[in-house]
Amino acid sequence: MIENLRVNIKKVVTDKDSLTLWMNNLLVLYVFLLPISQTIKSTVFSLMVLLFIVRGDVLSHIKGAMKNKIVQAFLYFFIAYLVGMLWSENLSEGFLWVKSVKYGLYLIVFYSIIDGRYIDKVIGAFILGMLVSELVSYGMLFGIMPWNLSIGGINFYEAYTINDPSPFLHHIHYGVALVLVVMMLSQKVIYSKQNIVMKFFMAIFIVTATLNIFVTGGRTGYMTFLLLLSFLSISYLKKYAIELVLAIMLVFSVAYSISPLFKDKVTQTQESISGLFSKEPEFDTSLGIRAGIYYYAFEIVKENPIIGVGSGDSMDEIKKITPQKWNGIHSQPHEHNQFLSVLVKLGIVGLSIFFNIYYQIFRYKQDEKDLRFIMIITTLTIAFGILTTQFNLRFFLPLWVAMLAVSMISRERKTIVNIKLDDNTQLLQIVSAGVFI
Repeated sequence: MIENLRVNIKKVVTDKDSLTLWMNNLLVLYVFLLPISQTIKSTVFSLMVLLFIVRGDVLSHIKGAMKNKIVQAFLYFFIAYLVGMLWSENLSEGFLWVKSVKYGLYLIVFYSIIDGRYIDKVIGAFILGMLVSELVSYGMLFGIMPWNLSIGGINFYEAYTINDPSPFLHHIHYGVALVLVVMMLSQKVIYSKQNIVMKFFMAIFIVTATLNIFVTGGRTGYMTFLLLLSFLSISYLKKYAIELVLAIMLVFSVAYSISPLFKDKVTQTQESISGLFSKEPEFDTSLGIRAGIYYYAFEIVKENPIIGVGSGDSMDEIKKITPQKWNGIHSQPHEHNQFLSVLVKLGIVGLSIFFNIYYQIFRYKQDEKDLRFIMIITTLTIAFGILTTQFNLRFFLPLWVAMLAVSMISRERKTIVNIKLDDNTQLLQIVSAGVFI
């Protein structure tokens, strides 16, 4: 038996198609875990890298991926952070930020391995992962599940705060991820050729996910929802623009009426804005802290406009010129805005390199309209999300590159050549891998 197992393992590790098959299976599992477990997700990626190396021809595959302009753009962004270490005094902080943007390099692996027949599996896995998160969220909200679940010393999830049912992710990330799922499913309901029963269930998920956005406390999710719906009304649903505007107003009105948390966030926002425009601006509220960081950050930018202050020094420099009375600002680890953070750290040069990623994505040729939609809507979702947070929490950047990897290619692309794919077999393999890990 052991000998047979050894022979089978040797056969798999020497069969490049089998290795590529398993990397695709693991990518599906990775994307499913993105909104659920950052730790297990990292283990899955490590296994993918191991298989990527074992498969061989690593340099050839990397060179092939590097011919893609979007892959190049993410590499340049990473290099910009590395180079920014040269004039950074706080090297330990700088290395943390280099690590935070390294996730953009995952695109090299994802793009190299993805088979076109796995595109829908990967997208479906993310939607399914979000459905699991949503069921847990509603379970917490209705008292069916605890707000903090730990078994045997292992913490499975913990709400951001009591009465804010964001189970696995920070509520900023969770709200934005829900918005992305709503947009993905809406596109499928309107344009796909799915049967009517499947569209019915997707429509139900759209409604429950939309409600879930407003019973959690992430104001970034509310803002992203509004901005993306506005984008859709202008770019994709022009003839339904008036109806969509009315629907937006209705959704926000209903949310304000039925969600105490959303109503409280609206009230806090109004009070924070009033405090900012008072005779003496108030920089100690949640919104005020962000506004204060932006104000003092631009003072730093004026002094270091071209190449910034270095990859690790931005918050140190901001705090140097921030009055001590603004304790909230002094307690913050980052600028709460990825674009501003890049500008302070790496100046106009670094920000131009970051914008090049968006430029390459928007000019990228993708003939399959639904995949083009996934590419653009994911990119905009991340862009709006990082207006109030950054890439340092290991979710937005991995999500972005995973969705780009499957939307940059054609469904006709085959990286698995000599193995006949069977959906049931692949599902069993993916589930088995998940259970094993």
